[in-house]
Amino acid sequence: MKVLFIRPNAGIPVVPPPMGLLYLASCLRKAGDHQAKLIDARLMELNPRKTIDHAEDFEPDVVGITSLTMEGPVAHQIAALCKERWPNCTVILGGPYTTSDPEKAGGDPNIDFCFQGEAELSFTEWLKAQMDGTDVSQIAGLSYRAGGRVHTNPRADFVENLDDIPFPAWDLADLDKYWEKRFLVYRGMNPHMKGNHGVPMVTSRGCPYRCNYCHNIFGKKVRQRSIQNVIEELILLKEKYGVDEIEIIDDIFNLDIPRAKAFFRAVIDKKLNMSFSFPNGLRSDSFDEELLDLMKEGGAYRLIFAIESGSKRIQKLIRKNLNLEKARANIEMANKKGLFLGGFFMMGFPDEAEEEVQETINFALKSPLHTALFFILTPFPGTDVWTQAVQAGMPVSGNYEHYYQVSVNLSRIPTEKLEKLRRKALAKFYLNPKRVFRFATRVPHFPRRALEYGIILFLTLIGIWKK
Repeated sequence: MKVLFIRPNAGIPVVPPPMGLLYLASCLRKAGDHQAKLIDARLMELNPRKTIDHAEDFEPDVVGITSLTMEGPVAHQIAALCKERWPNCTVILGGPYTTSDPEKAGGDPNIDFCFQGEAELSFTEWLKAQMDGTDVSQIAGLSYRAGGRVHTNPRADFVENLDDIPFPAWDLADLDKYWEKRFLVYRGMNPHMKGNHGVPMVTSRGCPYRCNYCHNIFGKKVRQRSIQNVIEELILLKEKYGVDEIEIIDDIFNLDIPRAKAFFRAVIDKKLNMSFSFPNGLRSDSFDEELLDLMKEGGAYRLIFAIESGSKRIQKLIRKNLNLEKARANIEMANKKGLFLGGFFMMGFPDEAEEEVQETINFALKSPLHTALFFILTPFPGTDVWTQAVQAGMPVSGNYEHYYQVSVNLSRIPTEKLEKLRRKALAKFYLNPKRVFRFATRVPHFPRRALEYGIILFLTLIGIWKK
């Protein structure tokens, strides 16, 4: 069977290799003598028509498209073009979009099947059923149309032993293209990369917390790859593909502190000499000094802390329950260790007041963080805040293009004021001369990238000023 994997291009500027598709491609190969091709339209900046043209003479039996919620419209366009070009092909869709809204995704007549959540098991089972010509109606995690409506089966079981999943099919990704140096364009999730050849890596899946704004793609039970398994992939990436930096994108890498220490001890023992960053966000109240020391010795240099709110009430309301005092202390400690630090902050939570947003801004301003991103809450389908918005009669079908404007306002703050607070936070954070100096002395390769950083800062401030 010939399977064409596609990631759409919806204008998202961050372009790491598509891990979900690379994992599915490796499962495809493990399942039998199948062929796989990857088209990353986001990487190649292709519109839907050119995405299909790029398949050249592959003539797929199956087209597998991944989609974030904000990529949904483009994914549907690509599905329609696939059916136009290859009328007999089977089109499948997966990713956060289908997981959160399978009814909408599966209602498209150009899409034959949708997969929810973690898809390695369900995809492999579906593939076998396709080859054998057997019924697919009992495959867990699958959505399909029958009798004029969309049927969505219960979610599939999660892979208990992550070591059973083969390494991503790295050979399908044109890594040299991902590593191209382009002015003002950053391929990875970390725009301040220390190395020249970085890729993302997942060492665990799942998150036990129940934050009301978050998707539930990998479940609430944390499952971990063995340290040996991760080290073997690191060695493969370094020796075969020339990778020198890893972006660890676990939900919470440092939830299990002993395991995190064991990982970096292994990295040190193997003398891998690689750099590590954590662009997906770490749990800032789950550290001790020994862990920070091991991380730095093992090559970690860039830590992002997912703070979200500086208000104790909001922390409880959103069910993140971060210990803010411990978070402050750990950020201070990490800064003293010489690490390059960033923070994620959000505003516009349900029932949030202006003074609580100000608490969040003050947390960032008083911290030694070198960078900070301030987002406005966006209710996505399948999340608790989405349900709250629906129950409140709010128009929730709106804008998912970015997190910098209000799509649905569930806070107690007027929309215009909320957006103004975000701009104010950016200006106060980045116009601090001491912070600019500390950023310049801590960020990797600053002399080489100074012009880029200066232009980005200038454009950011111009945008704030105009509004």
